[in-house]
Amino acid sequence: MPEQRHSPGTVWARVEDGFHVGSRDGNFLGYIEQRKDGRYVAFDMRSAAIGTFSDLVSAMRTLSSAPAPTPGILSIRENR
Repeated sequence: MPEQRHSPGTVWARVEDGFHVGSRDGNFLGYIEQRKDGRYVAFDMRSAAIGTFSDLVSAMRTLSSAPAPTPGILSIRENR
């Protein structure tokens, strides 16, 4: 298994209370939803659940340390 590291290009945005979206170097990484019971469920870029966590930071760490997405898949670009 390749070594998994946090990329300095990882950015998290709180879209609304209990819903966070992550990107790494402009590519969609995944999202985290807070459930009514207070736990956080992390989903990868294909909306597959990858784990349930008691705190937001643990969920973010898990998604941030996942292997980098394949370039060109679900890229997020800002046009000005």
